[in-house]
Amino acid sequence: MSESMYDKFRDPNANTMRAFIFVSMKLSDTTLIALARDSRRAGVGLVLQGFIHEGPRGLEDTKARIADINRACCNNNVANWQINPILFKRYEVKAVPAFVIAKGSGNSSTDFSKVSGEMSLGTALKFFAQESRIPDIKKRAGQVYYQTFAGQD
Repeated sequence: MSESMYDKFRDPNANTMRAFIFVSMKLSDTTLIALARDSRRAGVGLVLQGFIHEGPRGLEDTKARIADINRACCNNNVANWQINPILFKRYEVKAVPAFVIAKGSGNSSTDFSKVSGEMSLGTALKFFAQESRIPDIKKRAGQVYYQTFAGQD
């Protein structure tokens, strides 16, 4: 069994790092499928701010769309999805897709790096490895990129 990105970001000294891909169901199918594939491959969670729409069918319609994306990207192997508006607020995500790597609790702006834009997870990791202002995140992003995506972007 291959090591997930979560495991790769874990520090045995309890300096845990977590990675997230923030998305919206308003993104194109092509984008969502590609990001779900990256998510599945690297073990990074996809985060939605809420349901597709409000109302009694909001949850069911969201679950159906996620199932369609999982089927298209991963042959029904489930990518890790969560609905978590708190993470959108914590990391000040205003545009999607957005990629965040957080160190420790990630509650302070000095504990996470973020990049937004139409790109793959591999490209985001390269960005973090080159541009993050947090040395631990910079180092770990480079390591994870080379272990997971090198030569495939």
